[in-house]
Amino acid sequence: MAVFLVDFENVKSDGLVGVERLGKDDRVYIFYSDHANSMTFSMYHDLVRTQANVYTVKAVTGTKNALDFQLVSYLGYMINGEPDAVYFIISADRGFETVARFWREKQADVDVAAGIGAAIDGAACDRISSEVGKVITDTEERDFVIKCIRELSTKTGINNRIAKKYGTTRAGEIYRLIKPLIKNKKG
Repeated sequence: MAVFLVDFENVKSDGLVGVERLGKDDRVYIFYSDHANSMTFSMYHDLVRTQANVYTVKAVTGTKNALDFQLVSYLGYMINGEPDAVYFIISADRGFETVARFWREKQADVDVAAGIGAAIDGAACDRISSEVGKVITDTEERDFVIKCIRELSTKTGINNRIAKKYGTTRAGEIYRLIKPLIKNKKG
């Protein structure tokens, strides 16, 4: 389960792109104010069709960064109730990076992304990186393979780049190890 806290004043509808990819166990909290309280019809349709539970939270305004403070307070409240959930602050405001770092130091899984889609893709990359680290122990090889997976969109492209660097024999060995991890990439 993932929980997304959206700073709608900052990201507007663009931050919600990807909401249709969420599952029934995911939750989205859209923090908005009178300064940012409208979205496109297209985004409205994506929100209606998503399997995720979507909630809106109208921020009390009147001071600078009021919405940000309320979002962070809500995050702490939620972590106390569900410490094992994965949390994403959706904002392009880099100030939230310190909040995420604070919670990670306390063993909570909190990250910041500019949009829901970027958060999903980043989490998938982190999972793949972790899995690659389990099957490739050499640090240089592991880092190179992860870079290939992140940069290239096809299995063939990944294999070719690995073969160019390590030769066909070692590339075949590496490819067999990572093949289950890149099954969602195109041929």
